[in-house]
Amino acid sequence: MIPILHLRQGTALYGADRAVLALSASMPRPYLPIVGAIGRPGVRDALAEEARRRGISAVQFDSASRFDLRCARAIARVARERGVRLLHAHDFKALFVALVAGLLARVPVVATFHGDTRTTAAVRVYEMVARILGNFTRGVAAVSRALERRLRRWVRIAPVAFVPNGLPQSAPVSEAERRAARAKFAVQPDAYCIALIGRLAPEKGHRILFDSARAIDATLLVAGDGPLRGELREAAQGLDVRFLGYLEEAREVFAAADVIAIPSLTEGLPLTALEALALGRCVVASAVGELPEMLADGAGVLVPPGDAALLSDALRGARDQAYRARIEEKALERARRYGIAAMAGAYASLYGRALSGSTSSR
Repeated sequence: MIPILHLRQGTALYGADRAVLALSASMPRPYLPIVGAIGRPGVRDALAEEARRRGISAVQFDSASRFDLRCARAIARVARERGVRLLHAHDFKALFVALVAGLLARVPVVATFHGDTRTTAAVRVYEMVARILGNFTRGVAAVSRALERRLRRWVRIAPVAFVPNGLPQSAPVSEAERRAARAKFAVQPDAYCIALIGRLAPEKGHRILFDSARAIDATLLVAGDGPLRGELREAAQGLDVRFLGYLEEAREVFAAADVIAIPSLTEGLPLTALEALALGRCVVASAVGELPEMLADGAGVLVPPGDAALLSDALRGARDQAYRARIEEKALERARRYGIAAMAGAYASLYGRALSGSTSSR
């Protein structure tokens, strides 16, 4: 077996975290995944816990700073002890410590870029540095074609590949599930319900959804937590909104909603969109990242990012049940393109090239 140590910073299960879990659970032999969760000392790590619950080996690494050499040494030690052959980084901090650990343990590194956020000047600098660091890996994967094009301008030494996220098949939402979910969230049976599932962060576009919803008679379900928690509650004053907090499993939110809104300003390939398609839900989303390709040809509704008026028009149009039904049929069909086996196979090829030292896929 060939142990692969996945490294990801974070304390909750958002899109990239779920992608790491899905990939780890689906990797074909001879690759043996180990999830390495990087978090603050003493803070619960949901990624490591969920990995273990799914039967995936997991290790927690404490890290108190962004550039943590002690964490890198701990990763190198675990890599040597467990015979790890490859480190797979899934965010900026993970990439930095993976490259240092790789040098210490003499183990190559690959990286997945799940998307830029560009939320602050500091974050933009970190994301720029991460793109430069990609040159010191044996391979870089981008989850959207737009991100792949951006990365190719920065990563000139390591191979860059487009590898879309994938999910296992799910049973579509039943009418009984819909009724039960609406009752749980106090949504009236005949109400028009719009859900936004994701971290409460600027790039996710919650304010744009709130502005657009003021012209629509709708109930909003907002699932997630993050730095804008208090500000968004104030911004939603006067709307019929349920703030549900962070949920590790959001199927009931998908079930209760008529429409899944993704008003993001920037994205890679959001797992929320994939989950919505797989469950046969209607998605109204910003045309960013991989979403234009994912929702093309009627598999969803696309609007320009940041335009509350056009988002409002799209959401108003999606109130019609027959219109949504046509979209939902195409959504289920489109979801089949993003299967877990295709993602795992693409990463297996990336791993094979990285371990052989090949850079021929550019």
